[in-house]
Amino acid sequence: MENYTPEKKAIQKAMKQETTNTRGWWIKTLLMLLLVALSIVMLFTLGDYLTGEDTPQLSLSQLVRSIDYPFFALLLAVVVFYLLVESSKYAYMLKVYTGKFRFRVAVKTMLLGKYYDGITPLSTGGQPFQIYYLHKKKIPSGAANVIPVARYVVSIFFLSVLSVVLLSLTPRYVPQDTVGTTMLIISWISLGINILFPLALTLFSLFPKPSKKFILIIVNLLHKLRIVKRKYRTSIKFVREMREYSDCLKQFWKQLYKFIPLMFLCILESLLFVTLPFFVVIAIANVTPSVELVMQIACLVIITRYTALLVPTPGNTGAMEAAGSLVFVTVQGIGAVLGWTVLVWRFFTYYGYILSGIGINIFEVIRSAVRKHRADKAARERTSL
Repeated sequence: MENYTPEKKAIQKAMKQETTNTRGWWIKTLLMLLLVALSIVMLFTLGDYLTGEDTPQLSLSQLVRSIDYPFFALLLAVVVFYLLVESSKYAYMLKVYTGKFRFRVAVKTMLLGKYYDGITPLSTGGQPFQIYYLHKKKIPSGAANVIPVARYVVSIFFLSVLSVVLLSLTPRYVPQDTVGTTMLIISWISLGINILFPLALTLFSLFPKPSKKFILIIVNLLHKLRIVKRKYRTSIKFVREMREYSDCLKQFWKQLYKFIPLMFLCILESLLFVTLPFFVVIAIANVTPSVELVMQIACLVIITRYTALLVPTPGNTGAMEAAGSLVFVTVQGIGAVLGWTVLVWRFFTYYGYILSGIGINIFEVIRSAVRKHRADKAARERTSL
């Protein structure tokens, strides 16, 4: 009978856990792709309904013939620049904390963060996995914890400021019918809710004891309302997470002067985020560019984002497509390509990240298998000698 030592049992347990994790990842990924496919079908169905029979959606062949290719090339350049700006934020922080400008690690950190944000409800998976990935790449523990949190807080701060400005300007640039007014009100409410988390982090880092008591009060209230089942475990979890995040923020505030370039990158990234659909529109819909059109589309992007954020599907899939169709239909000249416009925009800001994340994960699995095979082969060769 084979002798099962503690080491062998630990190895078998780790292999079983890895198999379970891999199976779970495949199931989540397939369900995510199915949800995306259903959302695309809904997108074009809703587009036909909104534009009516008088303005049918163009077929793919008609779209290819109607694209303004110089503007489409400009769109691709803007997308690449947007990705470079996103990656540069991580690369800069890696330079600050490790002394090395590790751009390849920065790109993968950015893409994997986007991917795990996209496959988890309420976009909660990105920062934890980025921290895990940076630890895996031998980044010092403090830096691995601070980098994703600091990037998130600074980005969300500047995007929130820009969102307040654009929502305030929306009545000037977007027709205020019943749907538009309702979505504007929803957007203001959603913006307020989404500001609460970074605000809570900041308050926790400044006033830890009162903030801890407040968290316990909220969890106790949710427990009495039967929303939270395990009060003690939930309280410990939230307090621990808030303490970890606030510790990261304290390190960030102590070295704030080092992060001035990060702030400029976050401002640039926010501006690119709200204007990217403008380049989609002028490339696909052949609409004449203008400052007014830029402002209108920037306002529509913010309305779409904050309306969809209230729907807790992974990556707000379905909600973004529906909300985007409802608001972008107000842009003159976009009717026949409404579905294609939202689809291309979503591809460059969401679907593309999902595909890249799947590709990176598959590559990592294959590379791990190859390395394990080589290690086993080398071990057998040493044994035979």
